[in-house]
Amino acid sequence: MANWIAAEKSGRMVRMWEMPARQPTDGAGGPIVMVRGGGTPRTLPCKAVPELEPGAGGGWLFPPLAWDGQVSDGAEARIAGFVDANPNWDGVLCVAGEATVWAHVSAGEVISFQRFVTGQLAAAMQVDETWDEAAMRRALEDAMARPERLAAYIARAGDAGTLWGALLGAELAAARVYWLGQQVVLIGDGRAAEALQGALAVQGVPVSREDDTEMLLAGLEASVRARGGVS
Repeated sequence: MANWIAAEKSGRMVRMWEMPARQPTDGAGGPIVMVRGGGTPRTLPCKAVPELEPGAGGGWLFPPLAWDGQVSDGAEARIAGFVDANPNWDGVLCVAGEATVWAHVSAGEVISFQRFVTGQLAAAMQVDETWDEAAMRRALEDAMARPERLAAYIARAGDAGTLWGALLGAELAAARVYWLGQQVVLIGDGRAAEALQGALAVQGVPVSREDDTEMLLAGLEASVRARGGVS
């Protein structure tokens, strides 16, 4: 397969990799396949690995997923990467990034998803990612039991552990329909993803972890391979 560039847009920034070598790069030395760069949202259910769309200015776009008024905002490529490697897998993927996307996957298709802005809320409040684990667990359990009190937790919290626990607990309570009784694969890096993995394990949820960048690039590779290459 000829060389091409994998790219992901985040705000005004763009990360790029030379493919298929998967080497980070600052310049474009071939056709670009872009995530979060536009494209026509795909209504669900649909195949996890999509057909690429030609970009208006050249290159190719990896189209997002759309469900219940939400857009997947980058999670679509990570989901495609995991599903391509595990075509017969049935369960829930949790993509933990700037936003968190919980997606039900079956028979190579995305059936539904729900998006949360937990990470964006934490960033807006400038919550530190270094916290006391015991304080985080107490707040998480309290928020899961009474998620309607999230605003009160935030108002009185004076430490990062309590704030993160309250935010993650409220998310888990709202996403219960996705993880309860399911096997979950968590795709993501960083302390917040680690906390989410630990919280799911405490609830007795079978959970495994995949690398964020690896799944992103695997998803882009799968889409390029499906159309026989890009030029």
